[in-house]
Amino acid sequence: MLPGLRLRQARERLGLTYRDVEGASYELAARRGRPDFIIHISRLADIENRGVVPGLHKLYTLAALYRFEPAGPLSLVRRPHRGMFP
Repeated sequence: MLPGLRLRQARERLGLTYRDVEGASYELAARRGRPDFIIHISRLADIENRGVVPGLHKLYTLAALYRFEPAGPLSLVRRPHRGMFP
């Protein structure tokens, strides 16, 4: 299953809208004192619909808001094989 689709399903399962996620990400960013944690509606749409891979801060925000297990969000991101380390 595509990572964006899995994220959309997790968001919908929690009954969250794009606007809810954006608002909650602003709150999380304020608590952490870093605007890097903010997920704008357009970025969330790109992650869910266009296969954009979120950066570490956005991935953390999604994991916190969607209540993923600690390693859960990392399974959504596939790293291409480079060299001898998988």
